[in-house]
Amino acid sequence: MKPGTYQEIMGRISESKNAELVRSAKLPFTQKLALTAAASRNADPLVLSESFADPVIEIIKLFNHALKQRVFERYALAGGLAVGYYGAPINTVDADFLVVFPETTGGLLDPSSYIEFFRRQGAVATGEYLVLHGMKFQMIPANSPLDAEALQMAASVSEKAIPFFVVTLEHLVALKLRAWRYKDRLHINHLLDSGVALDTARLLPILERHNLERRWQQLLAERTG
Repeated sequence: MKPGTYQEIMGRISESKNAELVRSAKLPFTQKLALTAAASRNADPLVLSESFADPVIEIIKLFNHALKQRVFERYALAGGLAVGYYGAPINTVDADFLVVFPETTGGLLDPSSYIEFFRRQGAVATGEYLVLHGMKFQMIPANSPLDAEALQMAASVSEKAIPFFVVTLEHLVALKLRAWRYKDRLHINHLLDSGVALDTARLLPILERHNLERRWQQLLAERTG
């Protein structure tokens, strides 16, 4: 099954008693994760086994622990899983986190310190990703003005009494517009198709600050064209 396909996942659950809830993006995040994981494994998405959500929840717990240990100063869930948090389930196979790392003496970042922290927790490094509980994840330094703003204004949320941070819906759209890959445009359309409450009064100033208004207008024109 190809990733990023709202229509395919919706087609597979169209007979489910939860289908209407899923289309309106009202399922709890853990159940969305269950559907996502089921789709990625070609399992039955009609069975909302929340054990499928365990890897993501465990990684979030670990990020909370890393935050307390000052492995980094701040984090926020972004990427495809953030799309799934706000919208209907989406098939994604990794977790992206925006982070701010503490600076070492002289202002230089030593990546070995945070990689070693996650290795001690059982993670395995593979290229740009770390893998834990069978789930790939990566930490993206918030080096650009948009990344820094998205991280600074991230929402504090919780799932099953587990707190975590996620970029706001409006910043998520801006990040996807900046990336502008085919799958990023799919993700924005996925959010809009899910009927999410996108606050354009908050979105438009963000797009103006980061010179993304033209891409937003292009995407809207493609949707109506």
